[in-house]
Amino acid sequence: MLGYFSRQPSFNAFHPLTLYLAFHGFVFVFRPIVAYIGDYRGIYVLFQFTPSLADKVTVILASSLGLVAFAFFSLQTGNVPVLFRHDRFAIAERKRLLPSALWAIAVCGLIGAYSLAVMWNRASAGVFDMVRDAATGTAINTSINGYVVEAQLMLATCCVMIGWLFRFRLIALLPLLAFIVFRAGTGGRGPFITAAASLAMIYLYEHRRRFPSIRIMALGAALAGLFLLIGTDRGASVRALVNKTEQVDVTAPVLGTQTLEGMDFANMEFFEFMVYAVPQRTGTYEYFADNLIIFTEPIPRVLWPGKPIGSPVQFFKLFDYGFPIGMTRSLPGEGWTQLGWAGVVIWCGLWGALLGGIYRRFAVGSQSSFAVLFYFSFIPVFIIAFRDGLLATVLRQGMFFIAPVLLWRLIAGYLGIPLARDERAFAIQTARRRALAEGPTSPSGIPPLNDGQVGKVEQWLPPAVRRRRAQLRSRQGAGTA
Repeated sequence: MLGYFSRQPSFNAFHPLTLYLAFHGFVFVFRPIVAYIGDYRGIYVLFQFTPSLADKVTVILASSLGLVAFAFFSLQTGNVPVLFRHDRFAIAERKRLLPSALWAIAVCGLIGAYSLAVMWNRASAGVFDMVRDAATGTAINTSINGYVVEAQLMLATCCVMIGWLFRFRLIALLPLLAFIVFRAGTGGRGPFITAAASLAMIYLYEHRRRFPSIRIMALGAALAGLFLLIGTDRGASVRALVNKTEQVDVTAPVLGTQTLEGMDFANMEFFEFMVYAVPQRTGTYEYFADNLIIFTEPIPRVLWPGKPIGSPVQFFKLFDYGFPIGMTRSLPGEGWTQLGWAGVVIWCGLWGALLGGIYRRFAVGSQSSFAVLFYFSFIPVFIIAFRDGLLATVLRQGMFFIAPVLLWRLIAGYLGIPLARDERAFAIQTARRRALAEGPTSPSGIPPLNDGQVGKVEQWLPPAVRRRRAQLRSRQGAGTA
């Protein structure tokens, strides 16, 4: 699949298929080989099940089917090269938008900082508000509002905005470094990985690079190591370093001492449990009913004391067939739980088509400052979302990641700040009118220009028009000779 994708015009680090190939390659190819060689059994003991050989083969085939479905539909809707529109108009637009961006950062940053401070203090005091329901395994907030918990995600986008707007200077990266440290201290890891990936992608885009350099990949490997380190004690060591003393020693359950034997990337075993249970023991699928949680979850439990735990419509409880504590379903695993083989194709295909369409709109669009920040703040969310596989995860986290972008857009629109696409269109029209006034029109409708005029006009014309002009000039040159 990677070989096929590498020959497509859309092959770059910004395409959602690139992220999914990285996810699938690590979780469903590399780690299972390591687990087989190391004979990892910790998840099986914890979950209290033993998959059959047929279950294992089913998971290998179903995860591969999910990859094919995602790739096929994402390339159907988004198989276009990214057009780097980072030009002088975009630079001027970003300078005009800087004051409005600082207002958005100030508002969202204060809210996010309050949320992060609350979670840091509670983690330092050993107060944990998430309680896992024994029947469904769903974690719920008991003494704090979920919006307060998740609002700190806005800091990730704010830190990316600062680094981008101030040209990736070292001092502009300090807020992101602080966010990584304090977010790690609360035990959360996904948001700082997403923030770092967002900034790396914007850096590549700004420098018109389709793939990261060795240095950037080395930094990514360091963050992956930090991800694993934080998972061992859920941030207790980071809090001890910052607070100088740690009040509560928090240690995560140890499944094994071997590399990658923990639950962070054990989606192959998780998928095996779902095949083991659904529909062999449940007798039914979920038929995508678990997505109804998107309508109930936004309502705070303080306003709805009787709010259902998990989806309001449930056909079975996986905890009746084992102890899948902390399990993440992954994209193909979620599809299997909903409708078996057909569910894998439907779920992975839908996400592939949707993300491919979003990529296409960005790649060939105007690529305004808002579009750039929106795309590179939203797409990296799927580094974690592919692992979870749930629509609710994307909506729950995505709304906070893109909130600073939306607020920035509202402020800029209220102030009436002109955008690059308007100035670029005006420049093209002006150049065309000037060209028509400076020379006779050729039979093709394109006036012949001298070298200086060509440079001025063609710099901002669409690629197809530039190619047509080049063809006409070559023909005119041949005729003259």
